[in-house]
Amino acid sequence: MKRIALPVFALLAVGICTTFASAQAKKPRVPADRLAKIKAAVPTKATAKPAKPRKMLVLSYRSHNAGRFAGEAALELMAKTGAFELTFVREESKLPEAVMPEYLKQFDAVCVNNSTGGGGKANNGKTLVENLDAYVQAGGGLVGIHSATDNKFGAIFGGFFCGHPWHELVGVKVDDPGHTLCKAFGNKGFMVTDEIYQFAKIYTRDKLHILLSLDMAKTKDKGKRQDKDNAVAWVKSHGKGRIFYCSLGHRPDIFEIPMLMQFYLDGIQYALGDIQGADTTPSAKLAQQPKPALAP
Repeated sequence: MKRIALPVFALLAVGICTTFASAQAKKPRVPADRLAKIKAAVPTKATAKPAKPRKMLVLSYRSHNAGRFAGEAALELMAKTGAFELTFVREESKLPEAVMPEYLKQFDAVCVNNSTGGGGKANNGKTLVENLDAYVQAGGGLVGIHSATDNKFGAIFGGFFCGHPWHELVGVKVDDPGHTLCKAFGNKGFMVTDEIYQFAKIYTRDKLHILLSLDMAKTKDKGKRQDKDNAVAWVKSHGKGRIFYCSLGHRPDIFEIPMLMQFYLDGIQYALGDIQGADTTPSAKLAQQPKPALAP
């Protein structure tokens, strides 16, 4: 066979590409300076003492933003408080075996971290959504970060992403200042820059207890919902299970904000079953309840 000599420039190009690929492979998912800021923001102590050793499965397999990796880093740092242990699924091809009843039952909660998709079937022939739904109904916890609702799993969370008119500085109000999971905000709303979701289809205050929502008086773009009801975070009872969702986390710098990291840790501990007394009464029902009379 006749050997073909490659020109010198071609050999150099191959070498450069190989070196670049190696550098890319070694490049950390979260830069050191950002990791330091996340570490400074994440609580060093769990809010509640775990009733038993807790385990959480993190589905962190597909995303269009760097928030996925910042979220993983934040979760790993939260785990150092002793609140839970983590197992990650970072490949979508692993979902059919991961979202199986016999595998899920070892975990106290499942976290969908900034991941989209969720279609397809598990190895038992049922859809991934059906298996995860059954897991929560039976008493498991479910946590959603940002694009967890831009996903088939939105059917369980209680809302489907239908656009994000906002990626700017917006106002966020605390819908239930006295709620167990809202202590991090000190009864005050706040301003934040992130990609903010709108929700449609199954989203309704008739089924969800809204914790945070857009303060439309402090937000320029009013969105497409006629009722101007744009939730940011909520909790929900689902059968015997507990659901916590927050749409903040598209931008990696969200995980550098201490009060939001406290909020996420508390939401996770609620989903795990260690923070008790978190009201999940649907917001619409609460609004209909008569307010207690003021003392004379």
